[in-house]
Amino acid sequence: MYRSFTDRIFGGVCGGLAAIIPLSVWWFRVAFVILTLVTLGAFAVLYLLFWWIIPQESLAVRQSGGSGRLLLVVVLSILTLVGWAASITGNLQGPSGQSLFAPILLLILAIAFFLRQVRG
Repeated sequence: MYRSFTDRIFGGVCGGLAAIIPLSVWWFRVAFVILTLVTLGAFAVLYLLFWWIIPQESLAVRQSGGSGRLLLVVVLSILTLVGWAASITGNLQGPSGQSLFAPILLLILAIAFFLRQVRG
């Protein structure tokens, strides 16, 4: 999976998703905006994470593969949704009653940073 170089408005993440999943890029854009509003910004953080870990497509070199990154995108999306739902229902609280959603998002960012550094 690669971020789109030609079909982009902000970072090319939605264009890259639309290139591998047969839906219009506008469905992905609208979904990211709606989910960002509903989750109070969690999907904005997820979008920035995808922008950071998914490489930009190159027009000069034909690139192949990317199934591992697609799996990572799907897993991170599911973890973000589950974490958000758990924080809304009150199941994701620390011993003092505070929400653990933001620290978990930071942990996911740290893991993505580590994986990016290991891959080179």
